[in-house]
Amino acid sequence: MNTPCCTAAIIDLSTRLVAPATTTLVLAAVFRNFAVARSGRAVADRRPSVVATAGMLAFFACVYLLISRKLGAFPIEGDHARIGVEVLGAALMIAGCVVNLLGRIALGQNWANQATLYEDQTLVTSGVFSIARHPLYSSLIWMFYGSALLYQNVAAALATTIVFVPAMYYRASLEEKMLSERFSDYGGYQQRVGMLFPRLYAPRRIDR
Repeated sequence: MNTPCCTAAIIDLSTRLVAPATTTLVLAAVFRNFAVARSGRAVADRRPSVVATAGMLAFFACVYLLISRKLGAFPIEGDHARIGVEVLGAALMIAGCVVNLLGRIALGQNWANQATLYEDQTLVTSGVFSIARHPLYSSLIWMFYGSALLYQNVAAALATTIVFVPAMYYRASLEEKMLSERFSDYGGYQQRVGMLFPRLYAPRRIDR
């Protein structure tokens, strides 16, 4: 019995189960958001855009097609290197899934499909919102990059970089403008926490 080969096969199978499991959990959470959203809630400001849940699901379908049809696949030679990349991809998908679910829980009734401010809107800055100002968008980016690594698909990684990241930046920027107009302390939050990715350094405080 070749133990290294068996170990590689077990790791390979385990990491491959991560993608359907994490994706199912996030999709279930999205559908739950729609199910519990209060349609009669007073809206203070709403700015519809093409970057909404439907667009994100369409991008997911495109990435799924790229991966399932192996368009842009770039298999890595050597078991150790391949397993390392797969484990990294699986870790990104798991981290993204956890952050996404925690972010939805923290948002609660503040969640909306379109960029929306409710009359009783609250500013959430704790939990995963202390890692990134838009952890739901961040987590999806991590998951798409994770899937590209997990399945060694260059096309999926490029699509995420060229299409999805700019789309999330646009949507986040739209919400940032609304939140800045509504909450006077949002500027301080922006200085402390990165928009889509965690800050690698703490901004210097300037005393006046």
